[in-house]
Amino acid sequence: MSAVHVHIGQCGNQLSLPLWRNYSKCRSNHGQEQVFFSLDGWQRSVHIDSEPKVLKSLPQSMKVRETNLIKGKRGRGTNFGLGYNGTRFQNDNHILDDGCEAVRREIERCDLYSGAIVYHSLSGGTGSGLGAHFIESLKENFPCHNIISCAVAACASGESPLQSYNALLSLQWLQSYADAVIILPNDYYIKHLNHILLSENDDAIKNSQISFKDVNSVIANNLCGVFAPTDTLSTSRGISLGQEPWELIRTLTPMPSTKFINLTQHMSKKLTWEALASKTVQYNSKNKNHAIPMKTISALTVARGDKENIFMTAVKSSLDKKIRKGVNFIDWNTFPLDCWTSKTNVIGAPESRSLTLAINSTNVLDYFQTVLSNSSAKLNAGAYIHWYFRNGITQDIFDESTETLHQLISDYESIGSG
Repeated sequence: MSAVHVHIGQCGNQLSLPLWRNYSKCRSNHGQEQVFFSLDGWQRSVHIDSEPKVLKSLPQSMKVRETNLIKGKRGRGTNFGLGYNGTRFQNDNHILDDGCEAVRREIERCDLYSGAIVYHSLSGGTGSGLGAHFIESLKENFPCHNIISCAVAACASGESPLQSYNALLSLQWLQSYADAVIILPNDYYIKHLNHILLSENDDAIKNSQISFKDVNSVIANNLCGVFAPTDTLSTSRGISLGQEPWELIRTLTPMPSTKFINLTQHMSKKLTWEALASKTVQYNSKNKNHAIPMKTISALTVARGDKENIFMTAVKSSLDKKIRKGVNFIDWNTFPLDCWTSKTNVIGAPESRSLTLAINSTNVLDYFQTVLSNSSAKLNAGAYIHWYFRNGITQDIFDESTETLHQLISDYESIGSG
């Protein structure tokens, strides 16, 4: 069940570097050779950006077809409207069509196409605007196949004055056209990196000492934690069918209106599965909304490096209760927790173990409320809005996006108060 991976914008393509280093390790595992690669050895990936700089810097070690590198000549000015509708220069508006054609060709090379995984930013013009338009086009052209959005959220302190507008608009498109959205907040992973570094070093390490390259590596590890092949979903002969992304949707999104997922991960060479689970659940609980008690619709744990096949035994004896207590499941879901295992760990150091926790919970409310608050304040003041009007984004579109986010917050709040 093959997937096509689409990297859009500067963020999506920079994330592809550590991500495909991890995916490439799967090729050395028997039965996993063709999960991420075609029969001829090329990656099942398409890389799209509105300017050529980042795509030109991709290393030759990445086996990307030249026809799958789609680049324009002008950036999108951190503006959703410019990313979605394109520029005034006709010779630079081929990116969407060329990208869709590259994906179509890649789909035809798949033995059994199941869907696309799109990596992009919620704050950049290309990542948010072109990313939203591309996901819309994918759903219209291939309506029976799944789309997972891996959306990187900018730091709340601000990387651009337009990021709240871009995120507001992008979230509406994702709610309409994606089947699942994995929210990847930079703030959360920077905090996570600081937590790890401080636990290993007595000297205080400030956020400024952590680069976006470090953050991208952590995000890539988290994504690989849920997308890489597992023994649980492989055949009895150890052949991976590449079902992990689509089983993720089935497990974590029982309702189409609430389909936003967070990832937490811990790795260690020394800790037991019980200790890893405690750390993962404990750190995840620190990311909760303080106004509403944390409630979780569903969760997935993926244990990698389980060479002794003892993780499921630990789940039955103690981990199941520990995880259930830590994430606070809702009452109506009678099967809220799924567990996968793999003997190999492609995302960590040799002999290490990793535990990845994917949850659909009220944790996302913090981010939604931040976006709504910041964008509403700017809209009420009329700040920067003319830049969007001149690029095809009307007041009606802003109103619809605001209403969509209000409804999304209401849906998750009803879960937390239920």
